[in-house]
Amino acid sequence: MNPTAIDMNPTATAEEGPDHWAAMRSTTIRAGSALIRGTITAWRYVCTLLTLARLGLLWKAFCAATGLAIQRTHADQYGTRLHTTVHAVPRLDRYRVNAHGWTMRVRLRPGQHLGQYTEAAIPLRHTARVQAVKAIELPEQPGFLELRILRRDPLVRVTERPREIEPGRLAVGATETGDSMVLDFTEHPHYQLIGATGSGKSMLLSCVQAAIAPTDGVLVFWDLKFGIEAEAWRERYTEVAVTQREVLASCGRVLALAEQRAAILRRLGVRNVAEADAAGVHLRRVYVLVDEVAELAHDHQTDKIADQLLRELLRIVQLVRAMGIHVILCGQRFGSDLGKNITSIRAQVSGRICLQVNDPQTAEMVLGGLASEDQKRALTLIRPGMAIVQDGQQWHYARCSYLTTVEIRALAAAHADKRIGWDELAADDQLTAAIHTRQETAR
Repeated sequence: MNPTAIDMNPTATAEEGPDHWAAMRSTTIRAGSALIRGTITAWRYVCTLLTLARLGLLWKAFCAATGLAIQRTHADQYGTRLHTTVHAVPRLDRYRVNAHGWTMRVRLRPGQHLGQYTEAAIPLRHTARVQAVKAIELPEQPGFLELRILRRDPLVRVTERPREIEPGRLAVGATETGDSMVLDFTEHPHYQLIGATGSGKSMLLSCVQAAIAPTDGVLVFWDLKFGIEAEAWRERYTEVAVTQREVLASCGRVLALAEQRAAILRRLGVRNVAEADAAGVHLRRVYVLVDEVAELAHDHQTDKIADQLLRELLRIVQLVRAMGIHVILCGQRFGSDLGKNITSIRAQVSGRICLQVNDPQTAEMVLGGLASEDQKRALTLIRPGMAIVQDGQQWHYARCSYLTTVEIRALAAAHADKRIGWDELAADDQLTAAIHTRQETAR
């Protein structure tokens, strides 16, 4: 028996050898990639700190040159020569450094305001030798403002991958400050993504779906552009509607689900799905994607149902917020000329992302809360996927991640098991609520 055992060992080693070396090679590649990324990030932090130190040395001279410092002028003993001294400069504190730049708080001197620092942003950019400088008012802190300084533009190549941060909050790209570009459905239950042809709407919509795909979220796509955009994600969808008739039928199913969930929330004594989740009843979030919204309002020769479609869509955006159903509307324009109920629908959609547009009227419709000069920036966005994202009275540039068709198909196939039908979804909601009720009764 011993010779046989000795003969078998080399064979087993030979068979296991390639797998062992392949695993080692894969581990080495991953470790090397992580080391390279870590080294690059560390070097960016070092460069940012050096730039910040340089600005600290030049801050007094910069404030004196731009009039931000309080200066005093003295005459000599003969009264013929004047000497100017810098008496006080705005104080800087609360530095927050990242790989792309830093932010710092400025304590305003008496009589100073945001406009002075906005005018000084361009000189400060050249003094610090950075990519961009932005002055932002702090409403909760009168007498202070924040300077956001960008040493390196993170929007040239977006490395952020689409993902779910927490239920209802999706990271789909990066902002100019290096933070994640987040669609927060807890704050804005519905979104509109508006941009001209080629501006990157489809890629932004793909990033939204890539963030939802690994979760138990329900995806419904109303693709009125002949179903082309929906094809790559088809394995993950609960439903795809490509004609107005199919969309109208889908509206009925969405409203029926909302009505059923409203009954569940009433039985639980809660007001929305977030409170139901906290109470132990998990209801899947439903995302309804619409591309292109103008096709909903266009009456075709055979079907005259556009007005009915817009009425149903208005009911959906008005009623389904608490039920965990969210609508994302994509289009080139979202003006009142599309239909009678368009203005009412737009008023219900508080989340707004404006990609590159071709006319100032469209920018004003999307970014109505911003100043006109800020709205016009949407006409000059040159990179695909780049957008202006509004945050209250403030705004910032953002850009979505880039996904290839191969990556999209791989994601759809990998998470096809998360797909659920309408009937199964309704039964799952009822079962979850019934189990919770029995548990509460048993207590």
